[in-house]
Amino acid sequence: MLDQIISKTINLKFGEVKDKKEEILDYFSKTFDLYSSLFECLANDEAYYKKPNRLRHPLIFYYAHTAVFFINKLNASGFIQKRVDPYMESIMAIGVDEMSWDDLDDNSYDWPLVPEVLSYRQKVRSFIINFIESCDFYLPIDEKSPLWIIMMGIEHERIHLETSSVLIREHRLSFVKDHALWGRICEDDPSVCENELLEVDGGSVH
Repeated sequence: MLDQIISKTINLKFGEVKDKKEEILDYFSKTFDLYSSLFECLANDEAYYKKPNRLRHPLIFYYAHTAVFFINKLNASGFIQKRVDPYMESIMAIGVDEMSWDDLDDNSYDWPLVPEVLSYRQKVRSFIINFIESCDFYLPIDEKSPLWIIMMGIEHERIHLETSSVLIREHRLSFVKDHALWGRICEDDPSVCENELLEVDGGSVH
């Protein structure tokens, strides 16, 4: 189970192009699907729109944000000209700036519906898979490579695995439900002994 969550970063310097493409394709698919599964912990649509933390956007933003990142970065780098959804890629592009009052003003946003974001993520998933399969690149993969952007997007999404899971932990219990994967990560293990306090003599430490 944990091998779905814990991974090793891909070596971008060595290997064969064909093998590296398959490796990155697998890494993308697993990460994208894992992040999607995190939001299955939310009990209802309302949970996407209520802020778990007043200094962050509601979770609907983070659900779309990591997919938007791929498209925006590929477009900004000139690797693609056609967007998947220009509106989604605008409103879901940038997170909260706590120093800007309007970033935290709910009236400033017209959030999309949950099914719309789900549909968008599915379109981006297919788009990126096709991009990886069809793009030309060479090793080592560097900042000029189209797959550099893909790797950046994957690692960005893995960062949000942590930050979004923290937000979900901060949510009301009524907004969260059990999950086959995420609900079993912190189960008690009877084989683990309890920590004991050790008595240490006082003194100076240099």
